[in-house]
Amino acid sequence: MELVLDRISRAGPEGTIRNQTTFSDSNVKAKDIEREIGLLFPGILVLLKEICNGEVTPWVKKICTSLGKKKRLRPKIAIALQNIIKTSESYWVSNSMPIEKWTAPPGAWFLLSEVSAYLSKAVDWEFLHHHWQLLDKYRAVGEFKSPCPKEFMNEDEDGIESSSVEWVSDRVFLLQTISNVSVELPPEPAAELAHNLLIRIEEFSMHSTEVAIQAYA
Repeated sequence: MELVLDRISRAGPEGTIRNQTTFSDSNVKAKDIEREIGLLFPGILVLLKEICNGEVTPWVKKICTSLGKKKRLRPKIAIALQNIIKTSESYWVSNSMPIEKWTAPPGAWFLLSEVSAYLSKAVDWEFLHHHWQLLDKYRAVGEFKSPCPKEFMNEDEDGIESSSVEWVSDRVFLLQTISNVSVELPPEPAAELAHNLLIRIEEFSMHSTEVAIQAYA
């Protein structure tokens, strides 16, 4: 697993899209763009997708916890994951695709939520704030389709539409990362986070899993 994390941590920084292909066909499918993004990070997205596999994730969690406690997780893994997510979003938007239908590469948010517990200083608050606003803005759309398995969700969610459950999982991973990073926030962002939490509770717009995570934060 350490070798996998090391491989992911070597993913190029944001802005390595040098020979970016812009699809002129307005009906271009998301998988075509995903394929192009995969070329930007050879082998990395495959590893992330495997990490997101329901049978593997419990072991990933245990290993990240073990490495974190031993201080063997390096900031570059958190930085690389942020770069992958930002590059994916940038590539999607540059092809004039609707942002409300964009999702980060499978496994990216999950792994960031795990390593950020030990690398909180390596996660950029503006990055988290941007993506929280993005997910929150389109929460009513319900079209975010995270590739991560439903095993991450509670058993009482069986009645929720599949797309909604998968979308919630993305927000849960993001909120977990925010929770991990919140201890390092300067006063102003911390106050903004608390205010946002109060609004969400008043509007009852958070899922129960999200409420538990934000309450912890």
